[in-house]
Amino acid sequence: MTADATPVAEAQSKAKIFISYSRKDLPFADRLEAALKARGFEPLIDRTEIYAFEDWWKRIEALIGRADTVVFVLSPDAVASDVALKEVAHAASLNKRFAPIVCRRTDEGAVPETLRKLNFIFFDDPARFEASADQLAQALQTDIGWVRQHTEYGESARRWAAGGRKSGLLLRSPALEEAEHWIASRPHGAPEPTDETQAFVADSRRGATRRRNVLTGSLGAGLVIALVLAGLAFWQREVAVEQQQIAEQQRKRAEDTLAAATRTANSLVFDLAQRFKSTVGVPVSLIKDILDRAKTLQNQLIKSGQVTPDLRQSEAAALNETAEALLAIGDTKGALAAAEEGRQIAVELVATDPNSTSWQSGLAAAYERIGDVQSKQGALADALVSYRKTLATLDGLAKSHPGDARWQRELSVANQRVGGVQEALGDMAGALASFRENQAIMERLTISEPDNPQWRFDLAAALSNVAHVLKAQGNLAAALAFYSKDRSIMDGLAKSDPGNASWQRAAAISYDNIGDVQVEQGDLAGALKSYREGLVIKDRLAKSDPGNALWQRDQSVSDERIGDVQVKQDDLSGALTFFRAAAGIMERLAKSDPTNADWQSDLATMYARVGDVQVEQNDFGGGLASFRSCLAILDPLTKSHPGNTDWLARLSVINERVGDILTAQGDKAGALQS
Repeated sequence: MTADATPVAEAQSKAKIFISYSRKDLPFADRLEAALKARGFEPLIDRTEIYAFEDWWKRIEALIGRADTVVFVLSPDAVASDVALKEVAHAASLNKRFAPIVCRRTDEGAVPETLRKLNFIFFDDPARFEASADQLAQALQTDIGWVRQHTEYGESARRWAAGGRKSGLLLRSPALEEAEHWIASRPHGAPEPTDETQAFVADSRRGATRRRNVLTGSLGAGLVIALVLAGLAFWQREVAVEQQQIAEQQRKRAEDTLAAATRTANSLVFDLAQRFKSTVGVPVSLIKDILDRAKTLQNQLIKSGQVTPDLRQSEAAALNETAEALLAIGDTKGALAAAEEGRQIAVELVATDPNSTSWQSGLAAAYERIGDVQSKQGALADALVSYRKTLATLDGLAKSHPGDARWQRELSVANQRVGGVQEALGDMAGALASFRENQAIMERLTISEPDNPQWRFDLAAALSNVAHVLKAQGNLAAALAFYSKDRSIMDGLAKSDPGNASWQRAAAISYDNIGDVQVEQGDLAGALKSYREGLVIKDRLAKSDPGNALWQRDQSVSDERIGDVQVKQDDLSGALTFFRAAAGIMERLAKSDPTNADWQSDLATMYARVGDVQVEQNDFGGGLASFRSCLAILDPLTKSHPGNTDWLARLSVINERVGDILTAQGDKAGALQS
């Protein structure tokens, strides 16, 4: 037990240190306790005489369980004490970190093996006590964050085991992902998690997997219900048509059932698309298959009944969500088709009632989705036209309903999209004005409702966009400040919902943005740290769905950025490793779709990066092979896209590098051909 009562909030912030000692060394233990307190630790020490041994030992077990580190005070009496040795054995069974210190010199052979293999800190010179205490404090602080989590997860695992391993005691997101990251990030020399702790985390992951499977099953069940409703509706309607003698009430019931089935199908497509666009771990092929099946059912139902404007609106909303989901997985062709179909429905609805805010909102959403796809396809001028149509509509709605946060938020997003295209077209002043308006709206909304996660996400995006323009204008300090605010928000959102792929990816990108500014400022160490933080998130996303091309490419981009920084730091070996990793990813993507010119170009770039490093390392043969692999891609690309001056320039540069190597190797004829 501790000597003083420490307030809870303060105790939670201090590392807990159990002091194991012989009763004959109590004066030294008292002085050590005071020294640790003075250095910001919370000592755990028992001074109670042993009357009821079992009760006393339970208290000792509890103290050791709570401790982050066990300091064993070595002396001839301590190594001869059965109680002290029992404390060592119990702490070792929990894989606790030990810090043995020498109070009085003792025979090393008498020291328990668990302690003997560690470095001792000597306190046998009273005149040097404070210096020794400083040395001990420094050792105790080493990897203390990881060690404290060792204590916390160990205690949770013991409660789980003692409670019969009930599922209600298992970890859930985001604590589960944090625990898995903790296990994977064990520092060198830190104590391993106990078998019990590892079993606890593994069972938690199995539980999370079961819950995800239940979610996927429930989506399938929803599709089955819609199919059953459709079959029932078709059957009832056919009976009503074929048997003219059937009463009007029965026919009306059939039409109502068909409408209910149609509404269910629209809702199902909407819900499926919305879930899939932000769920980690569902393969792309499965997403497209389920959406295609649900859309087929939706079309059959709509063509079979008397469709009301409300049903048409729900169909348009489902098409917009489908377009966004398809765009998120890289299917731009399918996304544009869905978005155009949704826009046509919205135009027809507005024509029936131009003053309907609901129809106006639907039309604004349709143009926004089309703009998203056009922007992704590189049709920036067309995208700007679409986004401005959205902005004009929403501006009118926001002005006519100033107290409605929904219109304010949608107006903010419209400004963001317009600014993005303006930036891409080189209109930096226009882009900054649009992004500032976007930021101002989201700051007002976030202040009014700080716990709204979507608004915080939108505010982070606004800050990032402002920073991007500031960076392009050369205002690096201001850009870094805005990017840092963006990262702070996204870190919080990503940790609150590790299953939300959009938030996870945005958090990774926020680290990349900071790294880009740090590179321009010359802070290479800071940039490398930022890029690595982003890569950790991207690795997790890419591993969750190897079929998601976007996440795989994100991973290769981080590898390339890290390699670029290492080149600047003259770490050529490290750079080569990351460039090759990026090239490996792009090789798989390029092979999966040989018609994707961007992926072919990215692969050529990575071959060139690898070749540059090999030449710097005097590996001219390896460099030549890499440059030739690059040329094998660039040559057909430039022939099929003769207007792409960037590819033509790169082709010329690589040919020149091949010629330089051949000249250095004495192959002048080959150099002339290059």
